[in-house]
Amino acid sequence: MREFKAPKPGGGGNQNAFRGGAYSLAVSAVVLAILVVVNIFASALPASLTKYDISASKLYSITSNTKVVVNALEQDVTIYWVVQSGEEDQVIENLLSKYDSLSDHIRVVKKNPDVSPTFAQQYTSETVRNNSLIVECGDRSRFIGYDDIYLQDVDLSSYYNVSYSFDGEGAITSAIDYVVSEDFPRLYLLEGHGEADLPASFREQIEKENIEVHTLSLPAVDAIPEDADCVMIYAPSSDISREERDLL
Repeated sequence: MREFKAPKPGGGGNQNAFRGGAYSLAVSAVVLAILVVVNIFASALPASLTKYDISASKLYSITSNTKVVVNALEQDVTIYWVVQSGEEDQVIENLLSKYDSLSDHIRVVKKNPDVSPTFAQQYTSETVRNNSLIVECGDRSRFIGYDDIYLQDVDLSSYYNVSYSFDGEGAITSAIDYVVSEDFPRLYLLEGHGEADLPASFREQIEKENIEVHTLSLPAVDAIPEDADCVMIYAPSSDISREERDLL
């Protein structure tokens, strides 16, 4: 049997344990202080450097097209976020923080309809749902409804099959480009040959690109309008005449 001698009360074993515990507490305090400083520093950084998009559909990402529009800004743009307290959409909030950090010319302002019930009426007569946006620059503005951000696609063969897609960036960037610009590309749709109507989704996409759509009847003009950037002939049911061909 081995002989075991217990340490004397108040001996070196307890002193070593005390010193080790004090050292651990000191190290923990230093690490905690470092973490506090790092968090304070990180909170001061723009969202583009601290928030990363790991969503499957890249809901928070900003594309190069948006960066081109934003980097060219020379005027101040305000994005009003119309939302009741506690009803903020986190996806929209993260996206807006990206825009806010991209340029000093962009400012995001939250407007609570409970506090300012008539604010949105200055900009639109539409029903304004929570998480709708208003983009403003000077005397130009564009309203972006919640349904313009979360697009609904209904399967016509079954009204029970409804899917949604997110187009927050497309809507916001288009609105920014619209409110800071004065001249827009003009597209003329040829008429007089039984042309079909443009599909609604196609027309909406053209207008989202801030392209103005006008109609053109060739027999009524002597030349193609000088401001025409494009002439579209969409699904005619009859041929154009030789004179119209020559004008084109």
